[in-house]
Amino acid sequence: MAWHRTQSQGTRRRRSLASMGGWATVFFLVVTVVYLLFTVGPLAGLFTYAPCSALLCPSTLEIARRALGLSLRCSLIATGIAFMIGLPAAIYLARGPSRGRVLLDSLVELPISLPPLVLGVALLLVWGRRGLFGQHLAEPISFTATAVVIAQIVVAAPFFVRIAKTSIEHVPHSLEEASRTLGAGTFQTYLRVTLPLARAGILSGIVTCWARAMSEFGATIMFAGSFPGRTQTLPTAIYMTMQHDVSASVGLSVIMLLFSAASFVVAQTCIARAAPLRR
Repeated sequence: MAWHRTQSQGTRRRRSLASMGGWATVFFLVVTVVYLLFTVGPLAGLFTYAPCSALLCPSTLEIARRALGLSLRCSLIATGIAFMIGLPAAIYLARGPSRGRVLLDSLVELPISLPPLVLGVALLLVWGRRGLFGQHLAEPISFTATAVVIAQIVVAAPFFVRIAKTSIEHVPHSLEEASRTLGAGTFQTYLRVTLPLARAGILSGIVTCWARAMSEFGATIMFAGSFPGRTQTLPTAIYMTMQHDVSASVGLSVIMLLFSAASFVVAQTCIARAAPLRR
């Protein structure tokens, strides 16, 4: 049944594209190509500049191994925590009382509009050695791996909440009301009806959150620093290496690009497979 719905939607999509005039199709294609040239095109410069020796240099590979490993561990932890605290927030923002929702939405998404450096300074003033709360801790949080995770959560979690909230809002209220009519409680309705139908959107939010956490730089370098083997993520390693070895920095950039591209292909495949379940 889901396959037939997917097929019919694909047919309608092809008909809508076919209904556009020839000039309209060419126009949208040209604009799309221009967009790709502006956004994705510059990435080709990495491959034209980076020599193979920079990619295969033992020192570059060692930096990449340590920094990529730390980035991956911290970003997965940050994404897991963002999911656990962000999903209930997304449900409340999508289904909670309308009073005060605009203010809550603005507060939740405020970090998206702020420069990460500002968030890093704020984290340092709160959790640093002399910060508002940090001065009362036996062990400081700043400039540790924990600081990396916290910085990634603060920067990346709002992206997950925004996407998950939008996906939950698209679930018809009538289906939730029917579930309650059949005797299911609020939590059962969310677990058995709302979240499964919003599954593809939630997965997309998780991927976006993880990608943002992996690429986080500003808040991380302000709050956690860039100490090799301790707090140096791959983005901060690229920045620090750029100060003295451009070729090695470009090599690290290419490694991160290839890793990110492969990860996105796998993630988008999983989301595409989950989409029919949402429908």
